[in-house]
Amino acid sequence: MVPGVFNLALGSSYLLLLGLIGLQYRRGRIVSRQLPMLLGLCATWLSYSLLQVTQDGPVPTGTPLNYALDGVAIVLLVAGSGGLYWWWRHRGHEDTSSSPTD
Repeated sequence: MVPGVFNLALGSSYLLLLGLIGLQYRRGRIVSRQLPMLLGLCATWLSYSLLQVTQDGPVPTGTPLNYALDGVAIVLLVAGSGGLYWWWRHRGHEDTSSSPTD
């Protein structure tokens, strides 16, 4: 089992990564078709980290904070999975008009 300090560090690093992705998108270094994939990845990993913190981490089980963090983790997992699915469905359809002709 991983100590609770590492779980908190993992969650903090995913939050930092999410912020850096937003900053890079704002600066124009990430194209808009990659954004759902990157946000989906960050959201699913942040969900995993939150579940690690609430299950055997520093947040006691059965408290309102534990239930709130579990709910946020589930919402992040669903939103991240939805973003990844959306990206997967639209990843090859950006520019089909420039296909070569025989």
